[in-house]
Amino acid sequence: MAAAVRAAGAARGVDEFFDGVMRAVSPVLRSDVWAGITIDPGTLMNTGGHYRQAVPLRYMPRMLDIEYREGDVNGLPELARSPVPVGLLGDAVGGIHDRSPRFRDIIGPLGLRDEVRILLRDRYGAWGALILGVGRDTPPFGPEARAVAQGLAQPLGGILRRLHLTRRAEEGDPSTGAPGPGRAPAPALVLLDDAYTPVQASPTAGLWLDELPAPAGPRPASGPGALPPALYAVAAAVRAPGSPGSLVSWAHTRTRGRVRLHAWRLAGQEPARLAVAVEAAGPGDHIQIVMAAYGLTPRERDIVALVLRGHSTAEIGRAARLSVHTVQEHLTSVFDKTGVRSRRDLVAALFTRHYEPALLAADGTDVSAARETERMPRVPPIT
Repeated sequence: MAAAVRAAGAARGVDEFFDGVMRAVSPVLRSDVWAGITIDPGTLMNTGGHYRQAVPLRYMPRMLDIEYREGDVNGLPELARSPVPVGLLGDAVGGIHDRSPRFRDIIGPLGLRDEVRILLRDRYGAWGALILGVGRDTPPFGPEARAVAQGLAQPLGGILRRLHLTRRAEEGDPSTGAPGPGRAPAPALVLLDDAYTPVQASPTAGLWLDELPAPAGPRPASGPGALPPALYAVAAAVRAPGSPGSLVSWAHTRTRGRVRLHAWRLAGQEPARLAVAVEAAGPGDHIQIVMAAYGLTPRERDIVALVLRGHSTAEIGRAARLSVHTVQEHLTSVFDKTGVRSRRDLVAALFTRHYEPALLAADGTDVSAARETERMPRVPPIT
């Protein structure tokens, strides 16, 4: 277990994170296929991940449809509520595997015996998951494997949370090879039918879809597996019972930072029944995940949003219906979590750590040189 935590802590990206973890745990957590996914802690939506060892592309639409629309045992929300963030499909269905649509339609046809899910979460939320497919010739998931899986969930969740912030700080920094937002393609629109098959796409759709993580192998132009998992996820979620008909999420890309995904249902009898827009994420999309990664509570996030808008302590108290003393207590907690001493330092730290690199890169400024001369406070590593 210690080796897995060390490998995760040394990773500079999601692929390296999951590759290192799986190499370290493979003697105990044996699997025939596996995927490491990242999720939004607020919505538990799929935002990307490592899919090179995952199920074949053709199964992805059905997999994400079950996860976000139809529902099944050991779903991400269920694991997030559970005191034990590890789920074995066979246990959840009482040994009768055909009770699970995921087993009937995907796991069984692939010749696998079972599925193990490990939700990677810390006290601030869920940040990702490991999903392992266990073959018929692979030893069963026994007590030792369960103990390792449960022991990894919290430390790996904390490391993945910190990796969210590291990635945000590096987006748009030329030294990391990530293009700045000024070079992002125009927004894309993809229209889908009820089977999630693309019906029509705007000219820049291919550029964005190629940027989103997907299973290994060439992506087909149409049919099952033509789209990345994050896009299938938001499209399936907007069709779920009780969905308002429009849903916004975000996803990681390979080189262009985070993108905003907006899905909605279409009226009428045309073949296209769903639409998904893909565009570069803006500051409002970034700030929510940044604050979540710092471990701020919902109330603290509301207060920080008001601080960023320039409100005084008294104005924040009136807007949030809190006493000045309570506002100050929340601010003290925020300062402790972000490593600053004042409101001014907080605004400066959030800007220099998470927004300045992208702005400088878009302007053609040498980020490294700018950082050497800046005098704004730096945010210390998150613990």
